[in-house]
Amino acid sequence: MDKDQLPKVASVEKIIEEVKQLRDSKIQLLLRTPDLMDFLEEHYNTFAISQVKLEFLKRDLKSLLQSPLDLVFYSALIRQIKESKHDVRDSFLFTEKEVKLLCEKYGFEKPKQS
Repeated sequence: MDKDQLPKVASVEKIIEEVKQLRDSKIQLLLRTPDLMDFLEEHYNTFAISQVKLEFLKRDLKSLLQSPLDLVFYSALIRQIKESKHDVRDSFLFTEKEVKLLCEKYGFEKPKQS
């Protein structure tokens, strides 16, 4: 590997690490039942769910928390951060989208706009 490429690789690895830390902190918040219910209310107009569905959703959030960052899913953000077009904190939007995909697995749907 060329010496000029080393700092770039290190910086990309640092970006990935920072994005993962921010994603994990958001997921940690959602593992608390009140925060998860607030998320469901805000994004799906869902005010109550069964205890079973709640536990399955939390189980999948824990699994997501333990998994490595999906580099394909986050690649556009990582590239934009690297090119200084976005701040690492913009990863919250990607994390939110990732969590929404998980919620939709359980039948949550976005409310229809009038």
